[in-house]
Amino acid sequence: MGANKKIILPKELYTKLDLIENSDQVEVVDIAKDSFTIHAANAKNQSDYAPRWFLLPTAIVVVIFFVSALILRYPTIPLIGSMSIGTAVDVLANGAAFITFILAYIAKRKSLYHYMTKKIYWRTFATVTVSVLIISTLALVALFWFFNQIFHGVRFDIFTSTIIFAMFAGIINYFIIFVVDNFSIEMLVNMLIFVAVGGLVASMATNGNQYWWKGNFSLLGTSISNSSFQFNLTLIISGALFIALIDYVFVALADRVGTNWRHNTLRTLLTLTAICISGVGLIPNTIDYTTPEHFWHDQIAIWIVFFMGIAILGIRWLFPEANQSFINISYGIALLLAISYISWKFVGYLSLTAFEIISFASSFAWLMLFINRLTKMLWGVHETYEVSFVDVVSDDVEALKSLDD
Repeated sequence: MGANKKIILPKELYTKLDLIENSDQVEVVDIAKDSFTIHAANAKNQSDYAPRWFLLPTAIVVVIFFVSALILRYPTIPLIGSMSIGTAVDVLANGAAFITFILAYIAKRKSLYHYMTKKIYWRTFATVTVSVLIISTLALVALFWFFNQIFHGVRFDIFTSTIIFAMFAGIINYFIIFVVDNFSIEMLVNMLIFVAVGGLVASMATNGNQYWWKGNFSLLGTSISNSSFQFNLTLIISGALFIALIDYVFVALADRVGTNWRHNTLRTLLTLTAICISGVGLIPNTIDYTTPEHFWHDQIAIWIVFFMGIAILGIRWLFPEANQSFINISYGIALLLAISYISWKFVGYLSLTAFEIISFASSFAWLMLFINRLTKMLWGVHETYEVSFVDVVSDDVEALKSLDD
């Protein structure tokens, strides 16, 4: 920025940019014709250290992969299998990326404090890091499952295998650094969507029984399903991530508008719903309907419907800030859930699996709409400032100050 260009900022924006004494320059970056971003010039450029963060762990795991292949004396290495490139990527490269994420996320904690309080950062630390691990693992499992369908039985020599492994390891580690550099509340929401939807869809595709839908949704979490661990873990992580998200937005809401019994009641209902979602995964269903596990699994699932139902039906009173459009959508979803339940339980038109899928999709959609509404209210606030053009040709500070009058 040239010496003759100056920007006069209101105190609240000056504070938000975290400008420090004797280092009060800002950088303006064009985004589009009518918009730009502004940030402190003394802020660290994330792209400067990103190569170090992803190249070093990539190089380490590539060396480990190559040396291990030499020691084990594999003439060729399969793309898919128990001792394959895919397994090495899932375990070795993914594990290194997970460690990289933890270190980078901790290193960036001070800049993240601008988006969340220190208390919220550490409260959600475990959930965020484990969720990133689950997301990358699910993505890799799905990717190599697809490769197995189109490249079944393919094998490569040790050097080609190392190159393929290096490419995957580099991409994963770079993706991890990208997540850290761009972490925000929107990304936390997207993580919840990916973990919940991606995990459940992957469980359906890899459970080993094409006719699972003739039973019920919980069949995916029983011992007869090949993807039972993945299914139950998806529920556990989804619930934990939802708890973190609710905690995050409601603490921010309390900071802005204060605490009241309405918001606290809604927060409690949604938190209990999230706990029950994790509980369904922690206590998986069993084929034997006489076991205590089956009883408590069903009971917790019923509690999910109960808590969600109260939250949806009571949204007008528990969240007065909701507009009429959102209230109408909430009542529409409640009506859909009621019709689906009657169609399954009393009419017999819907199967149990169809009812469970409709209930999950409708409830999840409502939760996302509510979170979106809340985040827009908290972080989508628009402020209007008067703007004047000033061509500063001297360092006359008093002249600059007079612009405030």
